[in-house]
Amino acid sequence: MNDNIKAVLTDFVNLTEEEWLVFSKLFVTKHYKKGDYFLKEKDYCDYVGFVDKGFFNFFYLVKGVHHIRGFFSQNSFISNYPCFLLKNKSKFYIQALDDSTVTLIHRDVLFLLYKQLPKTQELSRKIVENLYLEVSEKYESFFLKTPEERYLNLLASEPKVIEKIPQYMIASYLGLTPEGLSRIKNRIAKK
Repeated sequence: MNDNIKAVLTDFVNLTEEEWLVFSKLFVTKHYKKGDYFLKEKDYCDYVGFVDKGFFNFFYLVKGVHHIRGFFSQNSFISNYPCFLLKNKSKFYIQALDDSTVTLIHRDVLFLLYKQLPKTQELSRKIVENLYLEVSEKYESFFLKTPEERYLNLLASEPKVIEKIPQYMIASYLGLTPEGLSRIKNRIAKK
């Protein structure tokens, strides 16, 4: 298991070594080849994970068209959180864009752990709060920022996203056509 997960979790909640050992024994590691699905539409999402290595995108498939909603990169948490919490079927896909490794914990195990290690509830709450802030910021950006500002923000905050994925995915993520993204990139290059 990658030690990065311990460092990231410790940023949220200070676990003792004993608590960490109890928690980490419940993890399962899974490897995904490029193109494998972490989750498909209409699947249940029983796991929350931590991306040890690799890169994933999540997207809706509407009338055969991929609508990119976001990305999960190394050292980030991965799941369909509403489905994980509510036991609903997924409305979107999560797919590996690289060979990837994810550390997973099953929902039932996590909920039992809440009783055994109360700090895990605090940890989960802080992770979900952090996720909510990220999602809210992205949602607001579609109303408060221009497409060029959204692209520049992505370039500044996630340069690896720009390097790793095809331009049509970046355009979809930003709510643009590939041609619109190309025009933005040309304008920026001229400045």
